[in-house]
Amino acid sequence: MKLDDEYTPNYCLQLEAAYGKGMMSEGGVEGIEYMFDQISLKDKVALDIGSGLGGVAFYLAETYRMHVTGLEVNPWMVAESQKQTPKSLKGKVDFVLSTSSSDWSLPYENYDLIYSKGVLVHVEDKAELFQECHRLLDENGMFVITDWLSSEKKEWGENISKLIELENLVLFPESKNGYQELLQKNDFNILSVRDDSSVYQKFNQAICLRLQAAIADSAFSNVFAKDELKASIDGYQSIVKALMIGELKVFRFVVRKR
Repeated sequence: MKLDDEYTPNYCLQLEAAYGKGMMSEGGVEGIEYMFDQISLKDKVALDIGSGLGGVAFYLAETYRMHVTGLEVNPWMVAESQKQTPKSLKGKVDFVLSTSSSDWSLPYENYDLIYSKGVLVHVEDKAELFQECHRLLDENGMFVITDWLSSEKKEWGENISKLIELENLVLFPESKNGYQELLQKNDFNILSVRDDSSVYQKFNQAICLRLQAAIADSAFSNVFAKDELKASIDGYQSIVKALMIGELKVFRFVVRKR
């Protein structure tokens, strides 16, 4: 199954309802700020891998005067991001479609910052993508990744397996050590590795409460059928359980090209 088959327009809107306007991953603005904690952002030229509906790109461009290029495999998301770009950010953000892991047709050759928030778990073979990021980074540029990781066994347990079934997703398990080895093999120096699992547990607990409240007052009825909303809550509860018991981990990697 291709990623754009999983992320249909209706499913994207359901995720946005859970995460916040323009967002396709947990935490909203708090999650973005936490991802880039202690990282200089002002006036950077950045590449967002898996930019979704553009929420992260819009926030960074507006808050830190950055220029952000969003890269997406999903044509509908690219078109929607372009459509939703605020007038004040015209010329500061752009969105590019690419279904390849290499030779991206992008407006810049040297980025100060490349980042990906909660996306690369969908990519089975990350080596080619990492090589392309290495090529596109400026000599002193940083690559920042927040991603879902499995245990060292590189397999999902029952809770994430339940989520995969409920949401009809394809997620590829990778361990912390495996991730680090892959980055190093592709000529990145690892500056820091941070376990964000407890923070993402709180983010997902908040999503569960938000969606449970929506059932009571029929909020989001324009994007969720009643059975879909209940299934979505079950999915986020599975994420919370997986994070609580260590079946799922969320790590941030900050690396620089060698």
